[in-house]
Amino acid sequence: MEEYIIRETDDFLSLSTLFNQSGMGVKIEERMPERILKMWRMDDPVTGELMAASTLEIRDGVYSLGDIAVREDLHRRGYGRVMQAQVFNEARGLGIKELWACAKEPAYYLRCGWEKMVWDESPNIAVYCSSCGKRGVTCHPEIMRYTL
Repeated sequence: MEEYIIRETDDFLSLSTLFNQSGMGVKIEERMPERILKMWRMDDPVTGELMAASTLEIRDGVYSLGDIAVREDLHRRGYGRVMQAQVFNEARGLGIKELWACAKEPAYYLRCGWEKMVWDESPNIAVYCSSCGKRGVTCHPEIMRYTL
């Protein structure tokens, strides 16, 4: 039996809840923001519980790996890379050549092949991070770019 099922979804309430609980500053809401092009969820095939999620978005005119989160009790199992690959595959299929991200875990992104960019010279893709009270205190986000 498979250990997970990935499917496209339009259920922003479940995803926004996971993103919010993961400390991403995403408001919990039912309606998907217009910036989101597609969303995916990873579910447990037995229980149907949400395990991880990711989004492909347009932020400040560029394509972005908007949000990606894995449920806290499932960290370090490679599910983040699986969800990232889902976004990469979709982006390649759409002819997108590069993706941007605001990385709250920059070391992870660097291990995945992303390039650290200069914050002030990059697109303003940090939807919440720019004004978040945690930035520079408990969170040190970086703007990253990935060439597909």
